[in-house]
Amino acid sequence: FNTYADYSLSEETVGRMRKRLQHGLERLEKIKERFQNELLIFCPFNALGDIYLCMSYLPAYQKKMGYEKAILFVPSNACANVVRLFEGYESEVYKQKELDAIIQAVIYTGDKRCYIAHQDRPYVVSLHKALYVKKIPLETIYCCGVFGLPKNTTPAVPNNWESYTKLDDIKEGKTAILSPYAKSVTSLSEKLWNDIVTDLKSRGYTVYTNVAGDEKPLEGTDLISPKINEMKSVVEKAGLFIGIRSGICDVIRTADCMKIALYPDYYYCDTKWKAIDMYAIDGFRNIEVKDDDTWEDLKKKIK
Repeated sequence: FNTYADYSLSEETVGRMRKRLQHGLERLEKIKERFQNELLIFCPFNALGDIYLCMSYLPAYQKKMGYEKAILFVPSNACANVVRLFEGYESEVYKQKELDAIIQAVIYTGDKRCYIAHQDRPYVVSLHKALYVKKIPLETIYCCGVFGLPKNTTPAVPNNWESYTKLDDIKEGKTAILSPYAKSVTSLSEKLWNDIVTDLKSRGYTVYTNVAGDEKPLEGTDLISPKINEMKSVVEKAGLFIGIRSGICDVIRTADCMKIALYPDYYYCDTKWKAIDMYAIDGFRNIEVKDDDTWEDLKKKIK
């Protein structure tokens, strides 16, 4: 998970790390030759929510640092699509291994025109240490910790949306978009999702499962796979979104509809703060799901 952690001083390990650093330095120099005036922003993880938070505060950070333009380097096309939601920004996609090597070079060179936009990789921010005594939501960690901005900084909002190509097929105001998948979050039970589907359909909703790649739709639902920049139009036409807390929730923050985010009952890293403490989003009904919670229990919490 963290390729920087290798606690061996063997000749083989040191040689391998030195070889990777040299490769990263060569790649970094080529990047700097192509982009001589831009602020270079490196995003280490394939996480849509992290990219969204990065983009929310990058304009203010860019202004603070005195750069007219910035370009981002990301590990997937999905991350690049989140970058494109914010007009005026470009990105380049690198394979994770290549990006790791380049970021290693950024660490060693300390070039002030290069910045690694992440809260815990590779150790840019010490603010996470305060989490052992104080609750600091992830968005605040990005704003104040990663970018060093005042807490009251107004985040940028995405403005480069498109309408879903099959928007006319969605029944307005009586459709539910379910999003049960997340990369870095504990899954919720299949029974819970099945109960949600059954209840919604009994109340006349058409139910879709938002899927990507090889993900499968929930039983009794149709699949829908809009592009990231089409998601806002989909959920607004549908009227209802219910999803496990994931990066998709960040993408539709500004959508005008009923939005429900479900949070598995787990702690953030080794702190005393729950996921809902760290990731709650304004404009959503943020609901924690205990192991024995049923859909009827959750409906009471949602009110």
